[in-house]
Amino acid sequence: MSSVTVQSRSRQSSEPPKLVVGDSRPSGSSLHLADPGNHGDDHFKRHMSPLRFRIRQYLTQYTDTQSEPLARWQHAHATPLRDWYFLYTALLGSHTFYVLFLPMPVWFGYFEATRDLVYLLGYSIYLSGFLKDYWCLPRPRSPPVERVSLSQYTTEEYGAPSSHSANATAVTLYFLGHLAVSNTLGFSPLARVLLCALVLAYYATLVVGRLYCGMHGPLDIVTGCLCGAVTYAARTVLREQFAAFESGLLWWFPLASVAWGLALLFAHVRPVDECPCFGDSVAFIGVAAGYECGDWFLQRYVPAHFACGTMAVDGPARVLARPFVAVPLVLLWKAVLSKPLVYGLLRVLRVRDDRAEKQAVRERHAAAKSGVCMQHVGEANIDIVGRFAVYMGVPITVTVVCPFAFRLLGL
Repeated sequence: MSSVTVQSRSRQSSEPPKLVVGDSRPSGSSLHLADPGNHGDDHFKRHMSPLRFRIRQYLTQYTDTQSEPLARWQHAHATPLRDWYFLYTALLGSHTFYVLFLPMPVWFGYFEATRDLVYLLGYSIYLSGFLKDYWCLPRPRSPPVERVSLSQYTTEEYGAPSSHSANATAVTLYFLGHLAVSNTLGFSPLARVLLCALVLAYYATLVVGRLYCGMHGPLDIVTGCLCGAVTYAARTVLREQFAAFESGLLWWFPLASVAWGLALLFAHVRPVDECPCFGDSVAFIGVAAGYECGDWFLQRYVPAHFACGTMAVDGPARVLARPFVAVPLVLLWKAVLSKPLVYGLLRVLRVRDDRAEKQAVRERHAAAKSGVCMQHVGEANIDIVGRFAVYMGVPITVTVVCPFAFRLLGL
């Protein structure tokens, strides 16, 4: 499969041309084995505990019958404009979008907003990813469904729960809580109504878009929304419980934060088929740990007035100039400095490098050209620790390095 292909249809068909991921082979279960979750029951029974298998068996009653109705729904509602709209708005739930836009509240003077969003997004990704790998449920099958996507990577994951829906739910509840309930930013009633409508439009776009693009079925959406709601509820309760917590008073807090993050990752369930969604969990849990470590450093060693000011305090010109300085610093860490520094340190610490073994398994499977998705190989341990550390460095750059740069440049 290519990442994005164009399928042209006859003028006699009511369906418009659209960008699709998938092929045009006739429907049939044996033709879908390249995607995870589509093997027969015996395949999963051999690799699952009895309880886990029974749960999967119960849930497959909703996934086995989803593809044909979803394909008919796609056919009835497809237009070129909707194709392009849902194709590109899906980027609002992408990894790159979060890396670039999650730091913005920090630079604009709203440190706590980024903290909340990091926890909401990080743990909703982890929870939805854990359940994806635990249930091992397929996405809607293509064909008959057409998958509209810019990412081949995304099509190689299991289906339920939908991480886009989990993230969208958590973020929507968060912003609606601020706009409709607390109104901490002091917006006028009209502005609050308009912003609430914009947030709800964002939510509907991401959730409905996963169905329109053929990437998820109803069960995926419902369970994803539940993951997001649970994450938001947990964050709300813990935020109130730890409102006065000062991590800077505890010398051991960074060690505990890193240990907690790595414990979550190494306790993650192993899927039956190869599924790349674990990589997102590693990245987001690393971001959460890095944010906590950066906050600890600021509390312990940096004066309180060091924090970035808002537009009301520092003026729009200074605040709006900050991303032009900060984004290159984040990209410098992520794209240039992080891997040589992190993996160099891991080699010094003699962390076992098992990447070659994992790659050899993947190469043997590719050489066999079986057309069947590979059984779970997983990420090398050194890559789990390394990716975790790389993404820890992103929020440290955002919360510690960037404010120092702003101070030096008078921003």
